[in-house]
Formats: sequence, structure tokens, C-alpha cells
Amino acid sequence: MENAIASSDARGALTGPGQSTVPWAVAWFTWPMMFITNIGVAVHAIARHWDYSSVLTALLLANVAVLIALESLYPVERKWKMTGRSFLRDLKYFAVSGVTIAATNGVFGLASIQLNAGHSGPITDWPLWLSVPAALLVVDFFNYWQHRWSHELEGRLGRFLWRTHVAHHLPQQVYVLMHVAAHPVNIFLVRGFVNLLPLYLLGANAETLLMANIIVTLQGLVSHCNLDLRAGWFNYLFVGTELHRYHHSANLAESKNYAATLSLLDLGFGTFYYRPGRVPERLGVLDPSAYPDSNELWKIMKLPFVSNT
Repeated sequence: MENAIASSDARGALTGPGQSTVPWAVAWFTWPMMFITNIGVAVHAIARHWDYSSVLTALLLANVAVLIALESLYPVERKWKMTGRSFLRDLKYFAVSGVTIAATNGVFGLASIQLNAGHSGPITDWPLWLSVPAALLVVDFFNYWQHRWSHELEGRLGRFLWRTHVAHHLPQQVYVLMHVAAHPVNIFLVRGFVNLLPLYLLGANAETLLMANIIVTLQGLVSHCNLDLRAGWFNYLFVGTELHRYHHSANLAESKNYAATLSLLDLGFGTFYYRPGRVPERLGVLDPSAYPDSNELWKIMKLPFVSNT
């Protein structure tokens, strides 16, 4: 249990037999500086009328590069670091995820164009300081319940949702690039019905979509990095590293925090789990022998369509 109850040194960084000491500035300033920088770039892009797709891509690559560099130097747990074997697994998932995301965006994007080329909705004309929080709250509300049902719902539907989602929990490590480990069915449900459709119905304009996507993408990366990023009170607003690593805990009593972006939802629905200065003893699923190895991509792809093991 020595890794489960890691101590904190005088600077607030995690310490323990499997951990590296992270400089105080890295632990406390990395996340807020990245958040401020990403928002600043978005504001500048809107003012300068830059191509929003290019901005999103550039920020994604920059954020990934920064976090990979830092987690390689200061991992929360060395046993969670990316290996050659896990990287090859991630490449396979990346190929599957990339195709699925492109197809999902295409299907729902074409549907939106056909339904109403000049579509507007409740938040179309709202200022960004109102439309962006509204878009984040609505999308994350649907994401929260789809995610929670994937873990907790019983019956045939619950089993199906879990088996489309379990691919993301089979890896026994959490680091930036493992974020892509997911089943295409789960990606289609989340990207299409949980993310894209609500934003379309809300009538989110291009600027709102840019801001919301930048925040959601950054939070997805930050929450999965193997880095001791501290946030203090910010954890009660946004989901970050300290919260989401517990969602990947193999201990069911700890594996809460279902929100993807706003931890306010977990607080409101009673699934908020926060233990500053500690890390889970083990990541993954409760019983790994009940599922294929995380590298067995084809077996994992078949899981939602075969009888329970």
C-alpha cells in the first residue's frame, strides 16, 4: 500500500518509492499557464480571424508536446510511464479513433448542413462569456450521464455501454497518449450524440465552438497526463490530473469523477473524489483476467457484440 498513500514534501509535490520529485513551479504553474495561454491564443485567433481548425490543431500538438516532455521528466509514477509496447498499442487505437472521429464529424456535420444551413439556437447571439460556459455545461452534463451509465447502469444496456467503454480502462497506466485508447462505438456515442448534437441544437457559433473545444481538449490531455499537476481550489471547477487519475483506479470505491471537463457536476451529483497528495495503488479494471489484454485490439473491438465473459 506504500504507493496508495504517497506523502507530500515541503513544496507540495508527491513523493514515494515509485515517484519522481517535481519542481514546485511545474506542479503548480503548468496547468494554469497552459490554460491561460490556450484561451489567449483563442481570443487572438478570433480577433485576427485566423482559421479556427488550424488553431485547434496547432494548440493540440503544442499541448501534447509540452505534457509529454514534462511527464517524461517528472512522472507521478514511473510504472505508469509510456513504454515501447504501450506506444505501439496507442498507435493502433489512434488509427481506429482517427477514422471514427472523422466519420462521426462527417455524418453529423453533413446532417447539420442538410437540416439548416443557417441554423441558429438559444445561445447563437450570446456573448462568449455566457455562451462558452453554457455550451460546456450542457455538453458535459450529457457526457457525465453517458459516462456514469457506462460504469454503473445495470441490465443489458448498462453491460453494452460498459463493454464499449472498457477499452479506455484496460491500460494499467495513465499518460497523455493513452487518452486515445477507446472503442469506436463509444467514440461515436460521445462525439456525435453527447458533443456535436447538443452544440448544434444550442446553435453554438464558430467562436463559441473554438473556445469550448480548446478547453475540452486541454482538459482531456491534462487529466490523463502522468504528471503531478496541482490545482488546489481549481479542482472544484475543472477536472484535472488529481481527479481523473482516480477515475482510472482499479479500486471501485475510488473510481468516480465521471465528468470530462467540469468537476462541478461530480460535486452536484455526489461522485466527486479528491485525495490531495495521494495516488491510486493500481490502475485499470478490478479483474483484468475477465477481459482481453489492452494490446489485443481485435478482441477488444468485439467485446460489445459478444456475450459476457
